[in-house]
Amino acid sequence: MSTFVDGPTPVAATPQPIKEKPAWYSMRAAAKGTLELSIYEEIGSWGVTASDFKRDLDYFGEVGNINLRIHSPGGGVFDGLAIYNMLRAHPARVHVYIDGLAASIASFIAMAGDVVTIPSNAFMMIHKPWTVSVGDAEALRQNAELLDKVESTLVAAYRDRTGLTDADIAEMLTAETWLTGEEAVGFGFADNLVGRLIN
Repeated sequence: MSTFVDGPTPVAATPQPIKEKPAWYSMRAAAKGTLELSIYEEIGSWGVTASDFKRDLDYFGEVGNINLRIHSPGGGVFDGLAIYNMLRAHPARVHVYIDGLAASIASFIAMAGDVVTIPSNAFMMIHKPWTVSVGDAEALRQNAELLDKVESTLVAAYRDRTGLTDADIAEMLTAETWLTGEEAVGFGFADNLVGRLIN
């Protein structure tokens, strides 16, 4: 038996009206077809889930721009993968702002942005996926293989944004790499420093 830091949650069959959200998670339609989102807590069943995100994204319908603000330590890898894929599949232009911290799977979600902006005093952190596992030797080997598969998914997204090699990304994951805003831009994980256009 193993427990990844997440748990897939059933998605509502049809969009439901927005219910009052905790302070750490908000989504609202702004002027001129822009959707303002914020993820300010953990990703997963103890924070913002993929099903919550999809329900509310569907509720607002077609928009031309999405502004996503992130301040999160990360959390459930599979909820994060789903949120990333929803953003990548959305026809809107996605602009991600790292307000304080985008760590672990939250940094992966940030890779869904067409543009990523980060202040010089904010941080991104990337690391190898991990799990809590109980079972016999065969079960543990299976979980290790699953972790390797999850890691390859993370590597691909970081590689596609940064242009770094798979080996470079893997080394950074193994080291649990913390990046300042300037370092995130320097390595290609982000495009702009606040107040300074990089490209």
